[in-house]
Amino acid sequence: MRTLKLLLISLTVFFSLSILFSSKVKADTEGTVTATITIGVVSVTVAPTSFDYGTMPFSSTAESFDIIDEEGDKNIESTVGTLVTDLDIKGASTVAWTLSDTAIGENQYMHKFGDATDSTTRPASYTALTTGYDNDLADDVAASGSVWFGLEIHSPSSGTTTQQSAVVTVLASWAG
Repeated sequence: MRTLKLLLISLTVFFSLSILFSSKVKADTEGTVTATITIGVVSVTVAPTSFDYGTMPFSSTAESFDIIDEEGDKNIESTVGTLVTDLDIKGASTVAWTLSDTAIGENQYMHKFGDATDSTTRPASYTALTTGYDNDLADDVAASGSVWFGLEIHSPSSGTTTQQSAVVTVLASWAG
């Protein structure tokens, strides 16, 4: 029995010393993570870039849908870049006419935009443009996706009769 006791004590001492002098298990005081980023492009391309409403009398209305015919497309297409994008739209005053979002008047015209479901469907309704980016054209447009829209102009009731160019601008911003 004494031999067994001595053997147990020896083994206990041996294993205790082995643990004490063996390599220690160590926990790190810091860890790392690798983050990857891919740069996307916030952009918009509008086509066509111009069209002509033609000659109109005072107090009249014309729609781009009745004028544009780009290979069968009757509306204006906005195509976004490689990120999910929000699109806003604004109008502008011309050299001689002031853009209004409420009514036409002397040298005061209205320009409106309307969402279209595709390139060949007339917009169901139109919303008056302002000179600020107060109007959403579309939200969360998929990367490389397109949005179709049309324009409607209301000429002034009186005033300057020289040809005017009415600029409409589409702004792309990251929807993220």
